[in-house]
Amino acid sequence: MNPERPAPRDPALRPETRPEDEPPRRGAGASMVLWILLLLAIIATAWYFLGRDDAEEMPEPTPIGETTPEPSESPVSAAPAPRETMPERATPPAVTRDARPLTRTPPEYPAAALRSGIEGTVLVLVEVGADGVPTDVSIARRSSSRDLDRAALQAVRGWTFQPAMRDGEAVASSVQVPVDFRVDNQ
Repeated sequence: MNPERPAPRDPALRPETRPEDEPPRRGAGASMVLWILLLLAIIATAWYFLGRDDAEEMPEPTPIGETTPEPSESPVSAAPAPRETMPERATPPAVTRDARPLTRTPPEYPAAALRSGIEGTVLVLVEVGADGVPTDVSIARRSSSRDLDRAALQAVRGWTFQPAMRDGEAVASSVQVPVDFRVDNQ
């Protein structure tokens, strides 16, 4: 054998090593942890960029060879500024209603009509002032008895009314009120 030349390696000449005698390999576990951390970093980065809502902010791509028009700074071509409007004051709804009786003193049933068993309804037209007091009382539709008509007029003159309202203010108006005469109620 030539000393300058290395001897051929013969597997039979090599000392035999057993797996129990081999020292544990260092770095194999650390290498696996580094790969997992790198994979997690890539997933987190992708998740961050895909989750952003920058799609609206990205300009449309311009095909090669075309030019993009530049917006003019001229006030004529600028879009008008939005008008600032003042909110209208909330006005209460205008109250509108007809006059209505507040106190109704029942009419005195005429004795002659009561003895005769005469019944009926008198429709009385009342002009009501803005203060709720009747200013004029007349008959809109008569009953079958003059006595009932007079008794109805006399009773309604003593009533008080809630005045009619127009646009939230009390106004003078006219209203028709029925006055019933029934023998059962006496």
